[in-house]
Amino acid sequence: MDILFENIIERDIDLLIMRHFSLANQNVINLFAKKAGIIINEGFVIDSVAHSVTTSDGETDIEIIIWDNNEKIAFIIENKINAVAQPNQARRYEIRAEKAVKEGRYSKYYIFIIAPQKYLDNNKEASKYKNQISYEQIRDVILDHIDIAMIDKALDESKHGYVPIEDRRVTDFWNSIYEFAEDRYPGVFRIWGKKGESRGANATWINISSGNGTTIVIKADRGYVDLEVAGYADKFQKFSKDNQQIIDNRKLYVRTATKSLAIRKYIDIIDFTASFNEQLDKIEDAFEKAKELQDLIVWLKF
Repeated sequence: MDILFENIIERDIDLLIMRHFSLANQNVINLFAKKAGIIINEGFVIDSVAHSVTTSDGETDIEIIIWDNNEKIAFIIENKINAVAQPNQARRYEIRAEKAVKEGRYSKYYIFIIAPQKYLDNNKEASKYKNQISYEQIRDVILDHIDIAMIDKALDESKHGYVPIEDRRVTDFWNSIYEFAEDRYPGVFRIWGKKGESRGANATWINISSGNGTTIVIKADRGYVDLEVAGYADKFQKFSKDNQQIIDNRKLYVRTATKSLAIRKYIDIIDFTASFNEQLDKIEDAFEKAKELQDLIVWLKF
């Protein structure tokens, strides 16, 4: 049976790992324990499984706390597929963990990075983590076919990624994008990536998962928003004919790109190296047009 995914983002892998710990999957727990050089005894209890634990010193992707022999042990996990490596990120994990020990949240901790093996082999920041576990190793110890397919998809996507040099202005701009979307459109948009993730200078396209084989992309540097339908490039004529009334009434433009069909709305170009607040009107317009395209999905004939 084929199990297909449009795309896999780091959050998907975060939730996969959290699920296996919450179910006390012994294979996964042993993989992490062995990498840390410890043994988790029989009778252990998963105390908590947390995602995106944020403090003044930064964000932890996954935090697992285990009760073992009346002692709280934390597995603290950074997850990467192909995103930019943030400077001193490994050290900030240590700082957060030390503070948590002083606060009595747990007594011991082990910090991990999980990523495709290629990422671990070639990223200088990743090399600073003592405990490194590859996606390939995780794949080898899980049995769920859907989870295996998810990891395979993530590994495939990692081959097309890169680890550019961070542009702090662009990273800050992205953080403002996430805050804006969470504030203005709570629960409406699922933007790829996550707040706090470092960005290179060319990271100016905002990808939004919209389901049913479609993706909305705000192509800020080009001045338009596309609703992309995978595999529909050869159905351009039929799609245009079947949806002519909606296309005309909503002032849409239909284009083809490689194997995808793009339903387009035009916007003003947005500069990710300039002030976010000074471009707020442009950003609001871009997201309104993204929402318009998202709302149209149920009305369009595919």
